[in-house]
Amino acid sequence: MRVQPALSRSAEQSSNGRLCVLARRFGSGYWVFYLVAFCMDFGFGLFIFLFNLYLTDIHFDERAIGRVLACITLGNVVGTIPGMMMTRRYGLQTLLLFTFSVVPVLSAMRVWMVWESAQYVLAFATGAALCGWPICFSPVIAQLTNEENRTAGFSLAFATGIGLGTLAGVAGGYIPEILAKSRLHLSLVSGIQIVLLFACVVVAMGLWPLRRLELKRPEESARIRVRVIHPYLLRFLPAFLLWNVATGSFPMFGAVYLQKTLGISLGRLGTVFAASQLMQFVAVLCSPLLLKRLGKAGGVAAAQIGTAVFLVCIASAHALPVALGCYVLYFAAQFMCGPGIYQILMEHVPEAERSSASALQNLCGALCQAGTAALTGICIMTYGYQALMFANSGVAVVAAVLFVWLGAEPRSERTALGRDAIAREATE
Repeated sequence: MRVQPALSRSAEQSSNGRLCVLARRFGSGYWVFYLVAFCMDFGFGLFIFLFNLYLTDIHFDERAIGRVLACITLGNVVGTIPGMMMTRRYGLQTLLLFTFSVVPVLSAMRVWMVWESAQYVLAFATGAALCGWPICFSPVIAQLTNEENRTAGFSLAFATGIGLGTLAGVAGGYIPEILAKSRLHLSLVSGIQIVLLFACVVVAMGLWPLRRLELKRPEESARIRVRVIHPYLLRFLPAFLLWNVATGSFPMFGAVYLQKTLGISLGRLGTVFAASQLMQFVAVLCSPLLLKRLGKAGGVAAAQIGTAVFLVCIASAHALPVALGCYVLYFAAQFMCGPGIYQILMEHVPEAERSSASALQNLCGALCQAGTAALTGICIMTYGYQALMFANSGVAVVAAVLFVWLGAEPRSERTALGRDAIAREATE
């Protein structure tokens, strides 16, 4: 009779021990920011999932919705440089506080102000305010981790974002229907509206942990020379931009390909989407093992080559199950690169210049993907999906070769980074 309680206490102590080890591995600052990221990933993911459906239900056509999306992208691009200047002057935490204060308000206004001209203006403003998140995300993770746990820190943050995106999709699909069928007798549009406003509240809740976060102020790095473009970016951006060409092309039209070319029903397409999200989650969690085995640049290149191989398999597959399996693995390999790519840049740029490097990376990536998406539609109409997939595979392989080249870090660069580290320690 006494054995079971003893075993239960032992299991509980073991579980608590693992949690304590995990908490100590990253430190309290990382977990505070993890909660901030939770609010953004789930709240804004829920908003993005439902808002286009909301616009459709209030009689916006596809052309108007496309213009709204274009305004968000344009606002994100325009806001990047001011955001970078704000981080240099006031620090990362100030820009994050601005983003988490303004984005929920603008998003709520987008729900209520449904005339077309207002939607364009508010979408532009939302995109400009939202750029603070990608600018600050990587530098904050890099600041709150060290060389031993940085890979795991990036992977955990990326994987959680993917998982919360899936959860947001499920919640966004079911909650409005539940509200419509409840005793409130709401219409489906009203249910969507309530969920959208709830998503705004979730994002705003990120302000509470964000105010508790302790990030270094810019003055602590005042002795380090700040450049507009760090020399390493001249090597990093070509590889990064080519990879954005590969990821901003076929993936944008993948669902259309499955439905129109392979004849997948809408219900089955949802299952494939959920399976791909699950595999992305697993792949990103496994990313540290690949990076540890092959090195950061080698691991990224290996995942990119795997992406190219699975894309060729999709284009060449004659059996539907094979095509769907390769499609799921294609997205898993593609997302497996993310933690390594962002970590490579953050580790090769001094701390004082990380926000600027992240801003330029975000700006170049957004412009590249916007242009690639526009050209992809023309290419599909002219040459078809199969030619597009083979071309994407070739671009992914070239990007992998460039990332391998990035791994061959010049000795002078290592020495310079060592001097920067010594200067930071002396300042602190």
